[in-house]
Amino acid sequence: MYHSENQFSNSSTFSLGKEFYTKRYEKTIFISFLLVTLSVLTFAAFFDRDVTNLVMNRSSIVGDFFQKYGTKGPNIVLFSCFEIVAWTIYCSQRARLERLLLTTLFLILAMHQVLLGVNGYFAYTLARLLNGNIKTVADVDLQQWVLALIFTVVMSYLFYRYVDLQDENEQNYLLKAAVFGIALVFIVSVIIGDLKLHWGRYRPFQMDQAMSQFTPWYQPNGSNGHFSFPSGHTTSGWLLVYLTFLLPRKYHNMQKYVLIGTVLLAITIALSRVRYGAHWLSDVTAASLIVGTMIFVTSRVLKAHLVEDAIE
Repeated sequence: MYHSENQFSNSSTFSLGKEFYTKRYEKTIFISFLLVTLSVLTFAAFFDRDVTNLVMNRSSIVGDFFQKYGTKGPNIVLFSCFEIVAWTIYCSQRARLERLLLTTLFLILAMHQVLLGVNGYFAYTLARLLNGNIKTVADVDLQQWVLALIFTVVMSYLFYRYVDLQDENEQNYLLKAAVFGIALVFIVSVIIGDLKLHWGRYRPFQMDQAMSQFTPWYQPNGSNGHFSFPSGHTTSGWLLVYLTFLLPRKYHNMQKYVLIGTVLLAITIALSRVRYGAHWLSDVTAASLIVGTMIFVTSRVLKAHLVEDAIE
């Protein structure tokens, strides 16, 4: 662990006592984001069907890829948060037994996210890579557990090193960011899940030739077994943006790269859902608006900038 006095005094520009305010570039980004998403929703209120008719392709390779692998955002964020909580507790000054019990608990929760992440298509892909002959469901389940355990052990060591290298201020920040991240995932999941359940919107590929089941995005249909609005895959993509806040505040360049990379990935997933005919343009835009806003609000409560020390 870091115990050098020099490290404590010089490690990071992040300070718990420093006055926090939303920087000019952050206001510009967020206002632009709101204007774009609200403008697209307005456009989609009139042209949802036209956009789908123009771009829908159920044979899209990109669309098929993200159909299978685009839902793991919540698992990735929760796994990272649980690992950070586990190791910040372990590196703390708590009683030894308390540290061991809490660390073990959160590592189990982290492994559970890995098990959830390797379910479905991903499980069969990994199983085929390791063993060309999948004989029974039990074989797949066993491989999932083995893979999850190996992955968790390796990543836990890396996360331990990652947390242990930080000074006390950064560890306190990471713990707080991880707790907020866990809360964010669950709150967003409830909001998106409830909207999906009660909006009852048909997906584009479920339409008959005349699209007689089509309803505009602003018209809820009640719980009818259809879940197009808003897009769950797009939600998953945007949640990855929160990984930016799981970086120490002194890692300025890395924050910038992760922010840009995850935003581009989220947009790509959203567009792939429209291309694949799994969602309307308004579905992915609404999910983007909800999750993007929730992440920005969470970052204000967390008192963390999108990129620390960015030039205004």
